[in-house]
Amino acid sequence: MNPFHLIFDNPGVFEDYFLEEETKPLQNLLNLNMINIIIGANNSGKSRFIRLFMQSKYLKIDKLKLEEYNKVIKESLKIRYEIKILTLSNTIENQLRSNRLILNASRLSEGRRLGQELERISKNMIVENTFNKRYFIPTLRTAHSLFQNHQKIEDDIFEETLLNYYSVLKSSSIDIFTGLHLHKKILNARNSKREIRVNFENFEKFISKNFFDGKQVDIVAEFNKDESLEGKNISEIISIHIDGETETRKLYELGDGIQAIIILMYQIFMAEPNSFIYIDEPELNLHPGMQRLFLEQISSNEELKKKNLTYIITTHSNHFLDLTIEKENVSIYAFSPKSNSEGDKQFTIRNVNAGDNSVLKHLGVNNSSVFMANCSIWVEGISDRNYIKAFLKSYLKSIEGTKEYKSIKEDIDFAFFEYAGSNIGHYVFDEEIAKQEEELIKKEINSLALSNRIFLLADSDNADKRTTKGKRLSRLEVSKKDNFHPKIIWGVREIENLLPNEVWEKVLINFCNKKLVEAGRDEIQERIKKTIIPLHYSDYTKEYIGNFLNQVDVNLGKVDGTNILNKIYETKADGSFGTLIPKRELSELVLNADLDWSVYQENSEIEKLTKEIYDFIINKK
Repeated sequence: MNPFHLIFDNPGVFEDYFLEEETKPLQNLLNLNMINIIIGANNSGKSRFIRLFMQSKYLKIDKLKLEEYNKVIKESLKIRYEIKILTLSNTIENQLRSNRLILNASRLSEGRRLGQELERISKNMIVENTFNKRYFIPTLRTAHSLFQNHQKIEDDIFEETLLNYYSVLKSSSIDIFTGLHLHKKILNARNSKREIRVNFENFEKFISKNFFDGKQVDIVAEFNKDESLEGKNISEIISIHIDGETETRKLYELGDGIQAIIILMYQIFMAEPNSFIYIDEPELNLHPGMQRLFLEQISSNEELKKKNLTYIITTHSNHFLDLTIEKENVSIYAFSPKSNSEGDKQFTIRNVNAGDNSVLKHLGVNNSSVFMANCSIWVEGISDRNYIKAFLKSYLKSIEGTKEYKSIKEDIDFAFFEYAGSNIGHYVFDEEIAKQEEELIKKEINSLALSNRIFLLADSDNADKRTTKGKRLSRLEVSKKDNFHPKIIWGVREIENLLPNEVWEKVLINFCNKKLVEAGRDEIQERIKKTIIPLHYSDYTKEYIGNFLNQVDVNLGKVDGTNILNKIYETKADGSFGTLIPKRELSELVLNADLDWSVYQENSEIEKLTKEIYDFIINKK
């Protein structure tokens, strides 16, 4: 589904609502998406807005088609036709018609060609939605039947209460679902025409996969025959039969969270295609994990995506808002109250980005609650960060399509933190600190306050475990716990020492004399390849990388008295060789090389490190 704009046919309904910076009441709602989240403090007009929204008539405008249409016009204005850029108003159809008539009347082939192009773009750009099917799931909802004096209340008193308070909902086009008639709806669904039964079967598959380990389930609306014979009116039961289990489970015996998500998902799975689903506070009774499940289903479930549903959701949940950062098909609208010059209450609507921290004030939460990556990867500096990104990128490509694969995104699933080498000593990773160390700790930084899950990568610099640095790194290792994973690369001086020969073969030409490379790039590349073959990176793991590069330099030799390899490593006063000089540049070249995982697998240490980091990110137990 492309993002879209709405042009309301009855804008006067929203006389108290204003888009940010606009003085006229709301006429258009911009940048709607498949999922639209409305946030705001209590009494900010959210729930009233969606009640008005679901009763409105509007034109639905494909945002991308509109932008393409106007772009073509802007690029064609030099032709000097009286055609105009489209504006979002109730006259947009007249604007299209006017442009079409002008270009169709043109005697120039260029004008007719432009008319044909604009006609192609504008096809299906406007969709009139006078009253397509609309479903409302209010906060008044439950999976339980209600009783009075041991008698089931047959009427949906939740719906009647809503209709009593909000006359705007009295429309046959709005299907209000409170859950009170869930038994009747399930009974009807199982005995309906094929397409409705298919919807119900997809709902059962959702329940099976997410709550009963994929076992086949049958959800049945039954009657308690014994109670009926006794003349009691407590006979309706919703049962879940699970394949392989002798006893059935009754819906009312399941946890409140499962019941809550069943109410939400039942109506969504049973909705007609191209419908609008309005939901007030879906987070009610839902643990954050259940909130994630709900959002993942409405955004990614293939059966639901086929329906082309649009969701309008109000929420107070910071967890729910945080989950939307991962989604590309979500728009967020922040509502806030204001007063006009006469003291009348009005409401401002602002379309915001998912990661905009200013929306936190609308929820009354701190930065610690949302917009934080799920875990952090601590590295010494930017070059280490680039290598890890290169390894992860290559590894993920190699497992895509397998059961081990799970998509991860930087700054959402994980974020990097650079601690700059020896500064690691200023961070506290163990919360169980002895009393005598308290004063010292107060001067340091509590790392777990920065992120509650940390993977720490540290070079050993070939340190002996008996040295001061070795002892410090050893202390880090024994601090390992579920939310803190220290990884010390023992026996390797720096991360560059891990790079296999084929990596060096790929990138070293970037550090060769430019004039020589320009004169014979293929020849230089061939010489690098032949030079690398007799060397092996593993022979230099405990030495400065300069020793490896110096040997490459010597073996490459010169052309017309000029060294092929530039001096990219340190030479110390005693004539020995030190570390690499252009560390960042090398790491960026490796990252951009997009090498196959088989190249990195040459070194089992890279393979082990990458898998450890990946498993930590996805929280694999």
